[in-house]
Amino acid sequence: MSVEQNGQMDKRDIITPVERRNVWIWALTLAVLFAAAAVVIAGSLYKNKTAAAERHSDRMNPEVGEGGTEPPPTTLPAGANPVRAGIYVDRIIDLSVKDASWTVDFYLWFRWNGTGVNPGENFQIVDATIESKEKVDEYTNGDERYVLYKVVAKITKFFDVSRFPRDDHILTINIESPASERRELLFIADKESSGVSSRVQIPGYSIYQQGVLEKTHAYGSTHGDPRLTVGIEKVQSQLRMGVWIHRQDWGFYLKMFVALFAAVGVAMLTFFIKPTDVDPRFGLGVGALGAVIVNTYVTSSLVPDTGVMTLADIVNNVGIVTIFLSLLQSAISLYLYERKGKKNLSRLFDRVSFVIFLAGYAIINLALPLAATL
Repeated sequence: MSVEQNGQMDKRDIITPVERRNVWIWALTLAVLFAAAAVVIAGSLYKNKTAAAERHSDRMNPEVGEGGTEPPPTTLPAGANPVRAGIYVDRIIDLSVKDASWTVDFYLWFRWNGTGVNPGENFQIVDATIESKEKVDEYTNGDERYVLYKVVAKITKFFDVSRFPRDDHILTINIESPASERRELLFIADKESSGVSSRVQIPGYSIYQQGVLEKTHAYGSTHGDPRLTVGIEKVQSQLRMGVWIHRQDWGFYLKMFVALFAAVGVAMLTFFIKPTDVDPRFGLGVGALGAVIVNTYVTSSLVPDTGVMTLADIVNNVGIVTIFLSLLQSAISLYLYERKGKKNLSRLFDRVSFVIFLAGYAIINLALPLAATL
């Protein structure tokens, strides 16, 4: 090889200021991309978390009416028969976010005076199917009456999955006596005796709050009742038991995404492979991309088929975009190394890219779940 040829190769290995500037423009572009994604997506998740907390609070706030009604009056409606009622949750048998339902085993009791109402015989659970109903105790003392039931019910619940798997929910048991309007029967929540058994456990969730109250529930119909004026809503007194649950630890989250994080890590290791070693350099990235796509299908199978973009979908998509960008980087690095003969520039490009990819991916995957967590 001639001296002139050696000189040409040496010159090609020299990184010019323009080339160095271009590498840093690439790095800055990547950094801005990761930072913008983290801020925008984390902000959206945080707003969703705040809105969910407000909805949960309203559902168990006695000052907020249900079904668009005005807040319930503080005094007993004239002619209404007060019925003291309570709920004690003994078991939560099943909870399925995908099937939009949960099954609960609980005790329900009523105490009232007189014979004008009979909440024990007529009660129903809103949005639920009663699988079993057993009267386990009954007591009458003059005008005073008491009845205790053991109930198993499957309740429909459309879970907000936008922050899955860092989601939190409120489970409610809503009891009504459809034969009596609120002006005839008013539930008085037995807060002292109601509660949730310490034995109750829900796989993947922890119970962090509970409460019972009376709410008004207005139906936008008279249900054809000839005793009601057309256009007047039928208003029921509703006994509501609320159980707040959330994802307390990170075990489920990490278990769901450990394969994803490993795949992205493998894709980043390709920055240490010579660009001309095409099979490992590109093969590892393509294999990692396949692993992330499989993980996407697995996590999607855990939630209902809706158009909602969950936190799990976002994390998977971030992984897909990161691996795609790493393949794009490898293609550019190969072009610099082989076609342009800029070996030193290619190595600098790989080193800078690795640092930015690692830092950006780590930051966005810390910001998203933290913003979504209660």
